[in-house]
Amino acid sequence: MGNENIKVVLVEDDPFWQKNISTYIEKEADDIEVISIVDSKEKVLEVVENESQIDIVLMDINLTAANLDGIEIIEILSKQDIKTIALTSISEEEVILDSFESGAINYINKSSIYDIISAIHEAVEGRNQIHSDAVGALLGKMREEKKLRSLTSSEREVYNLEKKGYRKKDIAERLYKTIDTIKKHSRSWRRKLNA
Repeated sequence: MGNENIKVVLVEDDPFWQKNISTYIEKEADDIEVISIVDSKEKVLEVVENESQIDIVLMDINLTAANLDGIEIIEILSKQDIKTIALTSISEEEVILDSFESGAINYINKSSIYDIISAIHEAVEGRNQIHSDAVGALLGKMREEKKLRSLTSSEREVYNLEKKGYRKKDIAERLYKTIDTIKKHSRSWRRKLNA
């Protein structure tokens, strides 16, 4: 990369965070340049289209009225090989997992603003270390997946349908099995997952 600055786009709709994040980066890192600050998904897509070099996009997850539309943008950017760090106030496990599944390379809570610079450097250098704000959610998901792998395919089908709110009677009809068989699978997956 030579002596060129790392080019960062900040996608944030709150003026307080726009100012504080960009000021902090510009003041504390002489090799990082915030080249654009935008507040909507349309504007970030416009910047990406018109800007020849973007190294990192710092993406707020909630841009309009708690819609989680930042996750949609992360997915679009990751398909264009643009590295995105989710930067948000949200700490819900599901949102963290959705961000990574959409292509985010890291997830940092805004309360961890002082870790942004090192996360940017790590991302550009290709040595992504998952920020502690996201580790708990990922470990929880991995543990759950490990337990789910112990289920038979029939138990997994019943588990998935029960998690979606289906009653045993409805599951039996959907899977063309008796209610007794569904109850047996249900007891079995509960025993395995709660062990």
